[in-house]
Amino acid sequence: MRVTVTGASGHIGANLVRALLSARHRVTALHRSRCRSLEGLDVEHVHGDVLDAAAVERSVAGAEVVFHLAARVAIDGDRDGTARAVNVGGTENVARACLRAGVGRLVHFSSIHA
Repeated sequence: MRVTVTGASGHIGANLVRALLSARHRVTALHRSRCRSLEGLDVEHVHGDVLDAAAVERSVAGAEVVFHLAARVAIDGDRDGTARAVNVGGTENVARACLRAGVGRLVHFSSIHA
């Protein structure tokens, strides 16, 4: 199965990618920067951010399942609005891209900001 993981560079995302690969799924990983946690793994890398609708669309193209793990945690408050932008607007971008691409299933792994 072809699977996309947003937030693939985080702790949970990197472990999910490994589990998906061990189950012989083809994985596309969407992440913002160089991703040491995924180095050496057989994944397709899409560099981008969930706020970049075009990057999100590239990452979900052809996916049967999308695991949306990308989030911004701001323990001391969301003073600049980044957490809301990523957690709400980014999730909206992922959902819209999945609908446009005909993705069969979207699994949203929520943050403490839900």
